[in-house]
Amino acid sequence: MPSLSHDRTCAHTFAEDDVMTLEIDCSDCSGAQSIDNPRCAAGIVNILALGVVPDEVVLKRYIHVRYRSERFGRLREAAGSLAAVRRIEEQQDAPSDRRCRTCPASRHRLASDIVRSIRTDPVSFCASRPSLSDRLEKDFESVGCPRLGQCIRAVLSAGSADQGGM
Repeated sequence: MPSLSHDRTCAHTFAEDDVMTLEIDCSDCSGAQSIDNPRCAAGIVNILALGVVPDEVVLKRYIHVRYRSERFGRLREAAGSLAAVRRIEEQQDAPSDRRCRTCPASRHRLASDIVRSIRTDPVSFCASRPSLSDRLEKDFESVGCPRLGQCIRAVLSAGSADQGGM
């Protein structure tokens, strides 16, 4: 089944000969068979976010397209961010401060917005972190929280390469 929405994965297998290879079956998909296609990239990122980081990705259809590790580095970084931000989103422990629990810009809600951003366009997510930070600060400036910038930075930096992500 092709990745029909940004939170699904395509049929895939891992093969290990000389290197670990992620093989994705693109035969049911009508979209472009390319990591530059946002829908295809979203499917790859969702697979990579599960934790196994291959050395190669092969998109299989009539003609197989192989991408070496250096070619899908941004997708690996987006997958690391997706996994880390999903952990923030799924945390059950509520903050002790009542204002944070009810804040429309709480870390949990910000994480949900960022997960949607990563899944919608994983190819450009890593490069767009600064503009996303500015957009979120502008969107939530009416909240009047003195810790808004701190929460945004904490969620956006989760899983980034300089924070120990994939």
